[in-house]
Amino acid sequence: MDIIKNQGFVEKHLNKNMYLSIMDGVLFAFGAGMAPLTTTIIFFISQYVQNNILIGLLTTMSTVLVNFPQIFMAKIIESKPNNLRILKWIALSQRLMWFFMGISVLFIKSSAWMIAGVYISYGLYSLLTGLINVTWTDMIAKVVPSRLRGRFFGIRTAITSGAEFLGALFCVVALGFLSFPFNYGLIFILVGVFTTLSYIVLMQMKEPDFVRNTNRESFLKYAKNLLTILKEDKNFTFAICSIGLAIIGNAAANFRIVYAKEILSITPKEVALLTSLWLISRSIFSVIWGIINDKKGFKFAMIAGHFIYLLSYLLMGNIRGIGLLYFIFILHGIAESVVLVTQSNFIISLGGEEKRATYLGLSAILFTPLSAIGPILMGLIIEGINYQVAFLSAGAMMAGMMLIMYKKVELVK
Repeated sequence: MDIIKNQGFVEKHLNKNMYLSIMDGVLFAFGAGMAPLTTTIIFFISQYVQNNILIGLLTTMSTVLVNFPQIFMAKIIESKPNNLRILKWIALSQRLMWFFMGISVLFIKSSAWMIAGVYISYGLYSLLTGLINVTWTDMIAKVVPSRLRGRFFGIRTAITSGAEFLGALFCVVALGFLSFPFNYGLIFILVGVFTTLSYIVLMQMKEPDFVRNTNRESFLKYAKNLLTILKEDKNFTFAICSIGLAIIGNAAANFRIVYAKEILSITPKEVALLTSLWLISRSIFSVIWGIINDKKGFKFAMIAGHFIYLLSYLLMGNIRGIGLLYFIFILHGIAESVVLVTQSNFIISLGGEEKRATYLGLSAILFTPLSAIGPILMGLIIEGINYQVAFLSAGAMMAGMMLIMYKKVELVK
C-alpha cells in the first residue's frame, strides 16, 4: 500500500480503531487491575516466600522477560506489513497464562509446586508481553496519526486506569467469596476471562499493510546499526541513562507491600484498597500529564513525574500508619502515570516516525539489565541493612534521574 492510500485507509478507520483500542484497553485493564504484580501478586507470594531476594526475583524475571525480546520484535515488525497478524497468536497465548496461574493455585496441593507454577506462568506471561509491547505500540502509531497520538494516549490511559481501579475494587469483593488461597485462584481465572475478551476486541481493529524497511539485513548488521545510534545520538543515550537510573530506583516499589505487611499488618482488603487508590490517581493524572506534554514538552513532564516519585520514597521510609501509606500510593499513581503517558512517546519522538520501533526496542533491551539489577539490589539492601535505606536509595536515584534529564537531555516536544 503506497503512502497516499495508507493515509486514506488510516483516516477511514480512524474513529473505529480508536474506540476499539480504548475498549480493548478497558477490558484488559479491568482484568489486570485485579492482580497487579507489585501489590496483589507480591502479597500472595509473600504468604509462602519469606526471603525478600526470592520475592524480588519474580519482579526481576518479569522485567527481564518483558524488555529483552522487544529489540528482536522491532527488527521483525519493521520488515512486516501488518502487526495485527503477528499479534494474533502471541496475544492469545499471553491471556492463557492467567488461566494457568489460576489452575496452579486451585488444583496443585503442594505449596512449593503451586508457587513454582505461578512463577513459571507469570514468567511466560511476561515474555509474551515483551513480544506484544513494541508490536502493539508500533501498530497504534500506524493507525493513529501523530497529530492525535499524544491526546489519544492520554485519554486512553486515563480511561484504562479508571478500569483498573474498578478491577481493583472488584477484587476487594471477589476475595471474600472463597478462603485463602482459593480466592486468589479465582482472581487469576477472572483476569484471564476479561483479558481474553479484550483480545477479541483487539482483533477487530483495521491496520494498513505498509512495510517501512524492505532491506533484509542480518541481525549482526542490525545490531551494529544499534551501536551506531548509541554512539551518534547522544541525546538518546543520555535519556536512556536518565530513565535507566529511575528504573533501578523504582524497584523499591516492589517491597512496599511486604514492608507495610510487616509493620502495619495490613489485610488483603487493605491491599486491594491501596491498589484502587494507586490506579484512580494514575487515571486522573494521565489526562493532566497529556496536557502538560502538549504545553511544556516531554522533558518537563518526565522531571516533574520523577520528583513525585522522589517524594513518595522519602515518605515510604517514615510510614507510621495506614493513612500515610494511602497517600504514598496516590503519589505513586500520579508519578507512574507520567511514565505510561509520556515515556514511550518521548522515545518515539527521539527516533522519529521511521525508526520508532528500533528506538523503542533498543531502549527496552538497554533497560533489561537495569530492570534485573534493581529488584536484586533492593532485596540485598533490605536483607543486609533495612527497608528505610532501600527507600532512601530509591529517592537518591530519582534525584539523579532528574539531574541528568535536566542537564544532558535536550527538550523534545
